[in-house]
Amino acid sequence: MAQEKKQSFMLGAVILTASTLLVKVLGLLFSIPLANFIDADGMAHFYIAYDIFGLFLMLSTAGLPIAVSRMVGTAYSQGRRKEADQVFAVAFWLFFAIGLLGCLAMFFGSEQIAKWMGSPGSSYAIMALSPTMFFISVMSALRGYFQGRSNMVPTAVSQVIEAVSKVIIGVGLAFYIIQQYDSDAWAAVGAIVGVSISAGLGTLYLVVYKLRQKRQDRDVPDLGSSGASRSEMLKSLVLFAIPITVGSCFLSLLDNIDTAVLMDRLQAGLGYSQQMADTMRGILGHARKFFDLPGAFVVPISTSLLPVLSGAIASKDYTTTNRISTISMRVTLLISIPATVGMCLFADPICQLLLFNRQDVAAQTAPLLAVLSVAIVFNSTLFTTNAILQSFGRPMVPVVTMSVGGVVKIVLSYVLIGIPEINVMGSVISTVVSYGLIMVLNLIFVRRCVPNMESFFLMTAPLLLSAGVMGVGSYFVYQGFCLLVSPKIALFPAIASAVLLYVVAAVFFRAVSYDDVATLPKGEWLAAKLHLKKKVVPRHMRNAPVGRGAPNRRIRSSAEGRTSSAESEK
Repeated sequence: MAQEKKQSFMLGAVILTASTLLVKVLGLLFSIPLANFIDADGMAHFYIAYDIFGLFLMLSTAGLPIAVSRMVGTAYSQGRRKEADQVFAVAFWLFFAIGLLGCLAMFFGSEQIAKWMGSPGSSYAIMALSPTMFFISVMSALRGYFQGRSNMVPTAVSQVIEAVSKVIIGVGLAFYIIQQYDSDAWAAVGAIVGVSISAGLGTLYLVVYKLRQKRQDRDVPDLGSSGASRSEMLKSLVLFAIPITVGSCFLSLLDNIDTAVLMDRLQAGLGYSQQMADTMRGILGHARKFFDLPGAFVVPISTSLLPVLSGAIASKDYTTTNRISTISMRVTLLISIPATVGMCLFADPICQLLLFNRQDVAAQTAPLLAVLSVAIVFNSTLFTTNAILQSFGRPMVPVVTMSVGGVVKIVLSYVLIGIPEINVMGSVISTVVSYGLIMVLNLIFVRRCVPNMESFFLMTAPLLLSAGVMGVGSYFVYQGFCLLVSPKIALFPAIASAVLLYVVAAVFFRAVSYDDVATLPKGEWLAAKLHLKKKVVPRHMRNAPVGRGAPNRRIRSSAEGRTSSAESEK
């Protein structure tokens, strides 16, 4: 069979974004029922188990999928298919072993881990989530391979399979346990069992897809290999992955330390009981869950960005490198800035809507979400800047920047949570400050790697104006509808008006360019309808070298080289 059609950067991002949208909707259908029929201290066990799982997940899979995607993407961009398959084979068995060890560590160490986190009742939830560790590890190897081939479909479909089965099995088990045994803690365990089963089904789909892909690749031509042995590939994978893993684990570890600090300061510092501390942890968990919703739509951009940008850098295609870096950053801001404004403005009705059965919990969650929303744009930009830096082979930079931000976060949390008037809000404030600091540091290093990328200020200014218009207009719409219907219902026309106002304002203030829209499916037609004009890049800037130490001589891209050759033949 012919070789699969390679997806463009933005098409891959669109596929993953569409699947992410569906997954997030299904995720709401999973988490919202749980939050409404399981009390806050029961949900604290659920969130604590997820925090522990996140640390083990980062430790085993954070850097390796990125390394696989980068190495496979580089090999495929140079026509070395068999080498890409060898990279996958090495990575698969490495992931298999790591996932199995992580699964066993979570299962047999669940009691001790729960005690360390200051919530002994969470041990069974941690144990129930341990099989997910193994399945996610195997899935990460497979997803990294397909993403390296710029094929985002398997990742998207596996995400949807996970989400659908999680809703059906997880919510079903939790509801059954509540009805039969009236136990919130065991209902949380039932929900987590559904998560583990859904991860197994997603893994099964990817394994079947890979076996089918292997048969299809038999007739695909191969241009040879770089000559690297399997041991050298393993060494390259691990050396590239270690700094990324350390950086990612650092942030995940900080979340766990932050939880431990929160539980300790609330109980030892402010005199809260175990149940009161668990309740506050559950409320904070709700705020973080809602905070993650808009930021998750940026992950597909960074996922699609890495293999394409790595291939362009390896081919010394500086035109593509500058263009992809600029577009990815602008699209990140295009999504995250209005999300920040909207969630901050409408935090209260959002919480009332999503926590409809627990209005007292919603009232306590809303102010936390309103402040935490400020960090949406910081967190989203962090994803994209990390991917750019990793594409340039500088994975240690995010480790350093996240370490600096992490230390600031822990110190601020310890001080602020101990103040009675601030208490749990201290964790939120420290998160906003640390993410903002990491974003600024990352942007400084990205500018050094891509000096010809469009100015961050020039990208941000019109988007802030557009989001401001959106915020003011939608707020008046919301207040007007509140005179007629309940705030929860008034939220829907307010969101609809916000989307419309933002699109109009973004075009009016020229917040989006022709290139941004043209990279989408049917993008040129849409750009014409929006009356966006194609920007003419000065000839001397078209192939300007990127990155520190780049040669000063002008290197033509492969596309320009082919054009020049054709002209000379004429």
